[in-house]
Amino acid sequence: MLQFLLTDWSLPAVFTKLVWLAQLALMFHVLRTGRPYWWLLVLFFAPVLGVLIYFFVEVLPGWRWEDPTGGWRPRVWRIREARNRVEETGTVKARLELAALLLAGGDANAARAAAEDCLRGVYRDDPVVLAEVARYRLEAGDAVAAFAALEQANPLGDRRLAVKLALLRGRACLLQGRHEEAQTLLAEAEAGHLGDEPRYFRALSLHQSGRTAEAREIWEEMRRHFRRAGRSWARTERKWFKLASQRLRETRPR
Repeated sequence: MLQFLLTDWSLPAVFTKLVWLAQLALMFHVLRTGRPYWWLLVLFFAPVLGVLIYFFVEVLPGWRWEDPTGGWRPRVWRIREARNRVEETGTVKARLELAALLLAGGDANAARAAAEDCLRGVYRDDPVVLAEVARYRLEAGDAVAAFAALEQANPLGDRRLAVKLALLRGRACLLQGRHEEAQTLLAEAEAGHLGDEPRYFRALSLHQSGRTAEAREIWEEMRRHFRRAGRSWARTERKWFKLASQRLRETRPR
């Protein structure tokens, strides 16, 4: 086998080698990104067709999803375009879209500044905007400022917003090391939240308060659910699957 890989460079052999490399790369992609395990069987037993199907069904749509206008473009281009939209329109939507791109690019402080620019005019006391600002303050590591925004946010009977505020308060308590409060608030949010964000942070609080075995159980269940779930769930919850996987590696018993 090794001799074949190193010495035979005929056209059929090169094609076979490329298929093997594609199989290995995509199998790694399956394991790394949480795709269902049955994809491994597809890739193994139908090398050429499996590679093509997997690429067009799982890989390519992910690239397109990165850019709502269709097709993949570097994030720096999209940030520049988002800044232009902010300058042209000055809307809350444009500012929050810019904040999301900046955060995805790893600049939490710039994302926070973009979100805080929304607190002007009639939106200064808007509870939805205040919740978004609190989120970006948390991402920047500022629990005190996040609490300041959350204290002003009144859900006004909006159940979904109330759940979001409980989640953010729980995250702020976690950031301050107030684990009992954090776990209570995050459990409340978990009961009414559709995604895995409150579960991830509740597990993180359990881990930081010395209950690592319980935390690992939650992260393991998140991973199992992610692999069983449909494409819509996978698209919105991939971040929490990746973070749960990272935490499991970090807390693996030695």
